[in-house]
Amino acid sequence: MLYSLLMQERYGDSVDLGLLYYTQSEEVISVPVTRLELRALVGVRNAIAEWMARRFRRFGQQRFTNDSSFLPPTINNERLCGRCFALDACMLYRRVRLSCPDITNK
Repeated sequence: MLYSLLMQERYGDSVDLGLLYYTQSEEVISVPVTRLELRALVGVRNAIAEWMARRFRRFGQQRFTNDSSFLPPTINNERLCGRCFALDACMLYRRVRLSCPDITNK
């Protein structure tokens, strides 16, 4: 869905269909662009942007409180995380954040 938004912006034309290429099976699947999925994607983008904006003070200086980090907390849900492309990086971040909270707050 993100690539469809990028293509729409780049070429100024609507994109109704995307393609997914699975490298392990060498399979190509067409994926229709739906309004609800685009809306959800923009909603997640807005939530992350809001989270990050809270971390910045006047003149672009970044300031963290002692109990906060730059990114929102991980969700750690087996059903939601099981097939996520970012699972390894996310869980590594979570592990570091739990074991060394001072590192992630600087």
